[in-house]
Amino acid sequence: MAYSKDQAEIDEKHEIVCEGFREELLYKLNELRESNTLCDTTIRAQGQDFPAHRCVLSAASPYFRAMFTSELKEKESSLVELKEIKSTTISDVLHYIYTGETTIDFSNAKDLVMVADYLIMPSLKKKAAVYLQNKMINVSNCLALESFASRYDCQQLKQAAVTFQTENFLDVSRSEDFTLLDSKKVKELICMDEINVTEEEEVYKAVMAWVKHDLPSRECILPELLKSVRFFSMSKSSLRRVLDQELVSKSLACVRIINNALDLFLFPVLSEEISLKPRLSLNDYEDVVVLTGGENVSGCTNNTECFVLATKTWESLSTMPFPRTYHGAAVCGGLLYVMGGRDSTSVCCFNPQRNEWSTLDSQLYGTACTVTCLNEELYVIGGEDSWRDVQIYNPVLMEWRQGTLMETARAQHNAVSLQERIYVIAGHNGDDCQNSAECYNPSTDQWTEISSMANARRSAVAATVGSKIVVVGGFCEITDDTLEPSCEIFNPSTNQWSLVPSLSKPLAASGILPKSVWEPCHPFTPKEKVWEPTIEGTLSVAQS
Repeated sequence: MAYSKDQAEIDEKHEIVCEGFREELLYKLNELRESNTLCDTTIRAQGQDFPAHRCVLSAASPYFRAMFTSELKEKESSLVELKEIKSTTISDVLHYIYTGETTIDFSNAKDLVMVADYLIMPSLKKKAAVYLQNKMINVSNCLALESFASRYDCQQLKQAAVTFQTENFLDVSRSEDFTLLDSKKVKELICMDEINVTEEEEVYKAVMAWVKHDLPSRECILPELLKSVRFFSMSKSSLRRVLDQELVSKSLACVRIINNALDLFLFPVLSEEISLKPRLSLNDYEDVVVLTGGENVSGCTNNTECFVLATKTWESLSTMPFPRTYHGAAVCGGLLYVMGGRDSTSVCCFNPQRNEWSTLDSQLYGTACTVTCLNEELYVIGGEDSWRDVQIYNPVLMEWRQGTLMETARAQHNAVSLQERIYVIAGHNGDDCQNSAECYNPSTDQWTEISSMANARRSAVAATVGSKIVVVGGFCEITDDTLEPSCEIFNPSTNQWSLVPSLSKPLAASGILPKSVWEPCHPFTPKEKVWEPTIEGTLSVAQS
């Protein structure tokens, strides 16, 4: 049977959408509610009544739908009493049900989450939770908000609260809420890789503060919490300070934990047998070479610059408090100490994590001296006008003590630490360059002469390579007229020096670093005894 064209046009259906009708309908329904017109139920909260329509409530909330369609007393009663819910919150919820709109602020956001969860209204619950996530998380409430989010199954809010805790761990750990946490939550937090700290000591201090807040009941938990502190990321001086803490020293379990961490310093091979994973914030630093002071065309400078190995670029750091030249520098306990120098006596300290210099309440006179770190102490050796002096600085105690004088007067010499000893090599005595060398034993505070080098030199550079010491270049006279081209290696086990191939271009007053610190430089491989030029004017020594 065929349809005519006219019949087909009659049968064709057209869908018509009236913009604004749905919105208008909602507002009309709300007007009926507010004027108590055709309302068939009443919501009561805190003694205040709110008229409403069962069909509208049932459409918006599965809770109300079940109430009005099941054999509950509310099905027959016109009154629904919601105890423990604020009247202002019910007013906000009803306005949302009838209009799709409501006002969320710091005063009602949590209440809206709770009531929306109770009434099974996920859209309102999500909007209120997002407000809490974006507007209300801070140091004082992030721990409480995480607990709140867990209770009401707000996963995004929970994750946001946890992220805030990790990113602001130091401030959070000093909050009152942190002191009230149970041990399970404290351990969960300090176990996280993501907590943002500038040093692992901040985690340790947070643990100790939490324990001391309720010492009688929490002291027994300390060993378990200390297992989650990554002591391998701390310096030896910090670990010694930890051992000096009464709460730690009187607990055999705590002492054992710290001693295990110290063993990693004494026996580095142990670190290869266990997994040592630092916090992400402590594993995100660039390896750099720091250059302090010196002289330029304008004279002595206080500039501090670093060479970033990954990008092969120079970056400026905070300037030193005082200009310096002919000074000594060494890293101890994660800080850079600068001492001595011409016309400069104050000891300065640089914190790389904060990019800040500080001036210590300590004075040191010494030009062309050496500064060497061994066992978390700084040894300032020799120098002009302090030719044989050995001054030892303990950064933890902030105290100086005098060491036994060297056998030979020296300045512009080299000093390196190897196998718990300090080796001092060459230099000058004010009249002549020297080829002599000696070894210092800190445990006995005694000096021992060792074999002399083949060639005298000053302003050379020296570094350890495995179990040996490499010395490169320098000046061979008291004047700066003649460079010493030779390079020598010292083997402490045989007490012998041996000559190795010289550099193609002799250098003096330069710098030298182990390859593990600076790969892309001017490496010398002891096995092949070959220098490989890369960056002119810089030196590095390859590991054998």
